[in-house]
Amino acid sequence: ETIEFFGLGASGAYSAGGTSLLDWLAKDMYQCPNVRTELKDVYINAGPARPFRAPGYPQGSWAVEQIMDELAIELDMDPIQLRLKNFASTSQGREGNPPYTTNGLKECLHKGAEAFGWKQARKNSEQTKGREHLRRGVGMAACNWFVGGGWPPSTVILKLFADGSLNLNMGASDIGTGTKTAMALIAAEELQLNPEQIQIENADTGTTQYASPSGGSKTVPTEGPAVREAALNLKAQLLAMAEDVLGHPADDLELVKDAVQVKGDSQNRVELTKLPGLKEQQVILGIGHKAPNPQDKVITPFGAQFCEVEVNTNTGEVRILRFVAAHESGRVLDRLTFDSQVIGGVTMGVGLGTTEFRVLDVNHTGKLCNRNWHDYKLPTMLDVPSEITSVAIDLPDSEANITGAKGLGEPVTVPTASAIANAVFNAVGVRMEESPINSVTLLARLKTGG
Repeated sequence: ETIEFFGLGASGAYSAGGTSLLDWLAKDMYQCPNVRTELKDVYINAGPARPFRAPGYPQGSWAVEQIMDELAIELDMDPIQLRLKNFASTSQGREGNPPYTTNGLKECLHKGAEAFGWKQARKNSEQTKGREHLRRGVGMAACNWFVGGGWPPSTVILKLFADGSLNLNMGASDIGTGTKTAMALIAAEELQLNPEQIQIENADTGTTQYASPSGGSKTVPTEGPAVREAALNLKAQLLAMAEDVLGHPADDLELVKDAVQVKGDSQNRVELTKLPGLKEQQVILGIGHKAPNPQDKVITPFGAQFCEVEVNTNTGEVRILRFVAAHESGRVLDRLTFDSQVIGGVTMGVGLGTTEFRVLDVNHTGKLCNRNWHDYKLPTMLDVPSEITSVAIDLPDSEANITGAKGLGEPVTVPTASAIANAVFNAVGVRMEESPINSVTLLARLKTGG
């Protein structure tokens, strides 16, 4: 039982940590008593390697998850069963093998396989092996992500105005990931407001607090707890203001939509806009901070993805028919943004696995040759499967933070390309060692017999 992993990366003209995370899945994904990894960066006359969604992880997954597929074949074992047998309950990539706060990998494997129809799909793919040139195959891959818990600092200020509207002030950026939506929903849930009553002020160095950069799938687990703590602070003030009006202590009161009422008594209530304290002050503040992560445990999101492809052995064309992506990222704060992250992550993973690569003038200038969207081929609607099924494993992580949420954005990209590679092998028996898999590279391997 040994895993040995060697990674060699082109760092570019500067040291930018290009290979720093390549080996993490080899060290941390599956239980193995003997793991040795070695990473090297090589300086080349080109631009520096910089982070891209889940930096280093898709490349590591390309190796680790295809090797797991090979092992399953050698053992005549279902690939899912092999992963379950080597399930890691601790993070062996970290000193002391600390346990995870939650680990939903088993649920991802089971629920994802169920949604995909894994067993029947494997049988169906076998029936296409005798076809002349169109063959179908299925594949899967699993993943984790090392920074899904976020970290301090994060400070959020909520301002509740006398008209019942709320200002949410935070330093974090929303780079298209739905951060502002998630933060508004956290505040709205705690304060029983309509999200439309919330105005968000963010990412302005002149008016907001310091926040760590939006990246690493850590924005929601970093900012979310601060938002909830600030909302709880406001909630306590509102309940205290209502004590004299309702004639009950704060412990007997609850927030309902735009009002405070005696618990279970909808007739004994006062609207927020009529609370004497709020009317007099016009605005009250709630301040929240991100608490430190647990010192003795690791916060990690997990996932498993399943893919079906059709390969034309005459042309080398790979058509991706469908994807199922099952992910556990703690509590699901909003299903729409969860599903959107899944679709986006799969789409970008399809690009890494089948269309995207850079061409450098290696002999002379080191410049990028395919530096436009015509030559650097991002996946289009024709390349991405119309059927992408998101399976949300809602497993609130109370030890991670007071929202129970972990990161999701990057894990979805990690196993996509390797799941495609395993599906291609299942279809035509050719193991693709280099990415992307396109008609040129696949035809060449088919002609040489793989």
